[in-house]
Amino acid sequence: MMKLVIVALGMLALIIALFTVTYAQFSVAQGIPGTIVYIPGGPIWNQYAPGNLVGATGASSTYVPLAFYNQITGQFFPALARNWTVETFPNGSALLTIYLRKGLYWFNGSATIPFTAWDVYAEFYIGVKAFHWYYPYINYSYADEDIRVIDNYTIQFLFQRWLPAELIYILVSRIRTPWPVWKPIVEALKTMNVTQAMAFGHNNITKFVVPYWSLGPYYVTRVGSNYIVVSLVPQNLLEIWDKIFPLNSFGYYSTVTSLFVGGNTQAMTYMLSGKTQYGYIFLSQQQNAVVESKGFKVFAVYAYATYGIIINPHQYPWNIPQVR
Repeated sequence: MMKLVIVALGMLALIIALFTVTYAQFSVAQGIPGTIVYIPGGPIWNQYAPGNLVGATGASSTYVPLAFYNQITGQFFPALARNWTVETFPNGSALLTIYLRKGLYWFNGSATIPFTAWDVYAEFYIGVKAFHWYYPYINYSYADEDIRVIDNYTIQFLFQRWLPAELIYILVSRIRTPWPVWKPIVEALKTMNVTQAMAFGHNNITKFVVPYWSLGPYYVTRVGSNYIVVSLVPQNLLEIWDKIFPLNSFGYYSTVTSLFVGGNTQAMTYMLSGKTQYGYIFLSQQQNAVVESKGFKVFAVYAYATYGIIINPHQYPWNIPQVR
């Protein structure tokens, strides 16, 4: 068994993660250097609500984006979307058309909902009209006209102003809004003007308690004050995710537990005690030495990234040493 953990020091990321070479399914746990606020009965699965859990480590892995993006190569890996086109116009606007995969399903542990363009529509229509996402590139005043479903697997966005980065922002979005759940909110917004929609967003949408649904190879099975547990969806639902991600490793890990232990040192302590098997944590060189002495292998990987700020050294203006 080879152990590995991720550690970041300044602008250098040292990856120290745990991998086990095996062909049997088993459960693993990771130590998260942070905390969560779990409020039973609250809007924890509402992505528009402050303090929600949809973006928390563990839970976030149960939602797949339209596409993944490699910041260094500039390449996309299609996920929920199978393809997309961008048509630009002389006035600086652009039309983005996204073609979605068929055969995907939302899952809540017992029931399923087919994934369609209406789920994507709900995500962005609510975000744009009630919370002014992407302004001024998409004008919230025109949300009813500029975001439209062409058919069950095609959706279009008309950008009043266009920058190539907007394509990235749209495609890397994780979809967390099953249409049957969010349809009443969309229909209510359609009756409102801009001022009313903003007030409705902050006073009502952020308090909307929604049931949990996953859209990915894992789903949340348990959640508590300091943990989130996810498990693989049933095999009949997992088959299409195997096709989308043919080189996946999730088939090895039937259950993954995320333990929110407070800080980096606590996460390291959990690993060394055997309570967790991997973690993404910041450690000193001395702590790295301790980790290695306990059988973990530390791999150093260069990365221009910290706290979500990513610099592509091959792209203007970051390809100028003085700018970097």
